[in-house]
Amino acid sequence: MRFILNTNKKNLIKIRIQIKNDFYIGPGKILLLEKIGEKGSISKASESIGLSYKKAWKLIDELNRYSSKKLVYAKSGGKGVRGSQLTNEGRVFIKIFRNIECKLTKLTIKEKKDLESLFGDI
Repeated sequence: MRFILNTNKKNLIKIRIQIKNDFYIGPGKILLLEKIGEKGSISKASESIGLSYKKAWKLIDELNRYSSKKLVYAKSGGKGVRGSQLTNEGRVFIKIFRNIECKLTKLTIKEKKDLESLFGDI
């Protein structure tokens, strides 16, 4: 499955969505999930984005606890047995978030340009 990733930094709108009272989803958690899907390891994924393993594990645990089905399946064990993978629900979760991000970016492009004009070159 291919993920929608808005890499056009000029038009990027970063969003943070409140899912439950004290649970938010934003670009950091989504990026971590994408990297786990790419690398097959929480450790390698966290290292690739400059996040400590402990923090990454905490975020994955939080995602799995709040979702109705696990988003990441982590296998523990000896060398060659360990690893992590996205579940189907994890892939769908990323796709939905990236689609929301893309739609909001398209819908708000004029207003974003208006805001940027107030700041000039930064």
